[in-house]
Amino acid sequence: ELPQFADAIPNITAAVGREARLECTVENLGNYKVAWIKLNTQTLLTIDTKVITRDNRIRSTNNNFRQWYLHIRDVKEDDRGYYMCQINTEPMINMRGFLDVLLPPTILENGTSSDVMVNERSSVSLHCTTTGYPKPKIFWRREDGKDINLGSFGTKSYSAARVEGNYLNLTHITRTHMGAYLCIASNGIPPSVSKRIMLEVNFPPKIRVPNQVIGAAPGSDVILECKVQAWPRPMTSWVRNEDTLLLANSKYQLTEAYDSYNIDMKLKINNLQKEDFSAYKCGAKNALGDKEGFIRLHAMATKQTQKKERDDYIHNVSKSKDLHELTNSTSSESKNLNVPTTNSLTDQSRLSPTVKESKGNLPKSEGLDKMNKNSKPRQRSDVNFNTTNTCGGIFPDTKNVYALVWLAVYSWTSQL
Repeated sequence: ELPQFADAIPNITAAVGREARLECTVENLGNYKVAWIKLNTQTLLTIDTKVITRDNRIRSTNNNFRQWYLHIRDVKEDDRGYYMCQINTEPMINMRGFLDVLLPPTILENGTSSDVMVNERSSVSLHCTTTGYPKPKIFWRREDGKDINLGSFGTKSYSAARVEGNYLNLTHITRTHMGAYLCIASNGIPPSVSKRIMLEVNFPPKIRVPNQVIGAAPGSDVILECKVQAWPRPMTSWVRNEDTLLLANSKYQLTEAYDSYNIDMKLKINNLQKEDFSAYKCGAKNALGDKEGFIRLHAMATKQTQKKERDDYIHNVSKSKDLHELTNSTSSESKNLNVPTTNSLTDQSRLSPTVKESKGNLPKSEGLDKMNKNSKPRQRSDVNFNTTNTCGGIFPDTKNVYALVWLAVYSWTSQL
């Protein structure tokens, strides 16, 4: 009985670098031989278990002369194709199977963008070229995990965590686009690969001063701060009074913290003295321009000075309160006596009823009667008695003041 194939040779898939094994199942082989041939090159690989080709990656094995295997170690892309299991009958019979070789993705340097440097408000297109089997899929993302700014269309801004395709087109570039972008290629065959492309955006310096006016006590330490944005990285400086360039020493400590195009400038001044309270200027300069920020440092009172000022204030308030109470007391006594507390002596017609009655009991002369009938009252504006000032020191007794006023009026009218 002639040999025959029991089953078809299954197609197999193997990744580059792995081992592939094709299986051929034969019934009733008897004294016949099994050979393996690569069809696309018509290369005889093995006869029975003997290797004919010079490729040491090839070998042939069997299981009870029924199942015959072709082993290909360290598979290469060139190994992809049809392989034939052949039996040397007359005529010869054969069976074919296909080996598919999977190729992990590779990014080609030739045809892929390298690091790019552009100015703000310009446009850029990043591209990535790959190989692999199956054909790799490509997507872009930022290395820092931020969304990719895709620009504005109309009144709406667009961004995305990842962008698919061989090209990444960025328009109206701003400093926020600056950073590292990753071109990532994958086709399901590990490992996935990526290429890092750095996008640098050039722009002139910009400075923001968090605190433009700072107060500190003499003898203390203080920190002045300026926040700078610039690229290329600028030259920075601190200046006092427009003409004194400050350098790092025991008096001044200059520090800078960098984060991409952001710079945090700090100036620490130790043991503040009188001459340190002045105007300070932070500056940044690169090839595209320069910028300055200004800070005013002024002296603040120490704790001892603040305590003295507080005590003086309390003392003055206390004195003012005592004087106010004394004034209120004087006004109250004036009301009880029904005597006016004006700032000048008044004539008879403006005296209170009490004073008029007192005056009516005194002797009147004929001349006085004539004056009362034909003369207008005369006001003495050259003598002022301010009740508040009077009570404050000259006449401490209010009753004595009014008695003295009454006596003066009587004497004056008697003379007339």
